[in-house]
Amino acid sequence: MRKHERSPEAPSTRGGKPMNDKHIVLNTTDIRAAELNAVATGLPLLLLMENAGKAVADKVEEALGDVEGRKIIVYAGRGGNAGDGLVAARHLASRGARVEVLLYYPPETIQHPDTRLNLTIIQNMESIKITRIRDPDGVLPPPTADAYIDALLGIGFTGTKLRHPVRGAVETFNSGAAYKVAIDVPTGLDADTGKPAEPTVIADETVTMEYMKPGLQKPEAKPYAGKITVAKIGIPREALLYAGPGDAIYRIPPKPSNAHKGTGGRVAVIGGSSLYTGAPALAGLAALRTGADLAFIYTGRDAGLIIAGFSPNLIVRRCPRPDIDLQCIEEKLDEIKKAHAIIIGPGLGPVDPALPYKVIEETLGADVRGLVVDADALKALAKKPTKLDPRVVFTPHRGEAALLLGLDKPPQAKEELIETAQRIAAKYNATVLLKAPIDVIAAPDGRFKLNKTHHQAMSVGGTGDVLTGITAALLARGLNPFHAAAIAAYANGKAGLLAVEDYGERITATDLIERIPAALTWKPGS
Repeated sequence: MRKHERSPEAPSTRGGKPMNDKHIVLNTTDIRAAELNAVATGLPLLLLMENAGKAVADKVEEALGDVEGRKIIVYAGRGGNAGDGLVAARHLASRGARVEVLLYYPPETIQHPDTRLNLTIIQNMESIKITRIRDPDGVLPPPTADAYIDALLGIGFTGTKLRHPVRGAVETFNSGAAYKVAIDVPTGLDADTGKPAEPTVIADETVTMEYMKPGLQKPEAKPYAGKITVAKIGIPREALLYAGPGDAIYRIPPKPSNAHKGTGGRVAVIGGSSLYTGAPALAGLAALRTGADLAFIYTGRDAGLIIAGFSPNLIVRRCPRPDIDLQCIEEKLDEIKKAHAIIIGPGLGPVDPALPYKVIEETLGADVRGLVVDADALKALAKKPTKLDPRVVFTPHRGEAALLLGLDKPPQAKEELIETAQRIAAKYNATVLLKAPIDVIAAPDGRFKLNKTHHQAMSVGGTGDVLTGITAALLARGLNPFHAAAIAAYANGKAGLLAVEDYGERITATDLIERIPAALTWKPGS
């Protein structure tokens, strides 16, 4: 992403207010996450398709001046993009246009439910002609028409060459003499990079939905996209501002088919003491339930004996002294560096700031993708503030946030929480996940995101350690710190809500751990 562009799920702010939509650019992952987040609010995807198709019809009518009696051809594939085109066909026909839809795939192969529904609707309309293209090459003499609509492929296409029947459809589309409109991006154009395939639709106008796509801004896209119009179709801003299931579903990479032990990430937890043995174990177990392959616990001699008995899934590395100290860290640093993500702080007890700083300074290398600083380690850093690295994620509660900034009292109201998180992120040059009834995730450059999955029953001890473990596992899986923190906040809160469904307000931190997998999935109505 170029420096002047902003991630949509983390708008740049002035006074805590998200920036204007016209500055937001969504890549393919962003838009898919936002769409699912919108659906999770109760907004039907069918309604978004309806709004998109109508926007295309409006632009065609605007370009032609009047569509009454005008001939319009819709080139339709079989995905959601085709559904937008079918809706546009219906709207144009209702305005008096002579509309023909060219179907390049058998209707029975259409899997998108809303596209199937819209196809059924136009099949029942005498005013729309439907032509099934059966030639496997799909190349036809270009039909005479006033306008062509490209509804073949959407934003998901990547590659260098189109295959038939879409290839033939594009060749037919490009060879005709008509006003040409592409839906979202011209078929064959990579929505993220702007690189065209061979061939790519050459449009007079592209109607892209809700937000600009980065590929459309690339110089190489100009000959194909033509005039670019951004059509608002009703995705609520909350779908970008608040973390949701779309972020989890589309941003967490699946394990590859050739995965081996460690592919899902190795997490190291530095914490625990003679007084607090549960915290590092909860963090490690939460990391495993989130998808990390290995969780190592680095702790003192006495705590290590207890933690080793918690679960055979945890690999415990004990120091020879009762509690963990700087000497122990230095002795085990080479091994700790092999982790993909590191947690420091849960149950650690009072500690010299030199310890967390030593870990941070020595481990942010090629293999370590991020560190999560929590609890007692945060209190230690507050004694000696310094600039760190955005790969370091702070997870303070409101009291710790006040300590990090030297405030007289913890922040309370939402706007105050946002400002506090942004100030901590800027002061320490770190990513911040401020835990509150509405969590705030802030980046050092001013971006922020919110999370509202929460229940008062989560005030029970250990839920913050679970959050820390989820965050570290997502860092280990390769997510950037901002997305990792936002998804972790959402999943931790969702797991809490699922636990409350079973136990009411009588939940424990381990109840959350068992529900992390369910919290990271989504199905309609969940």
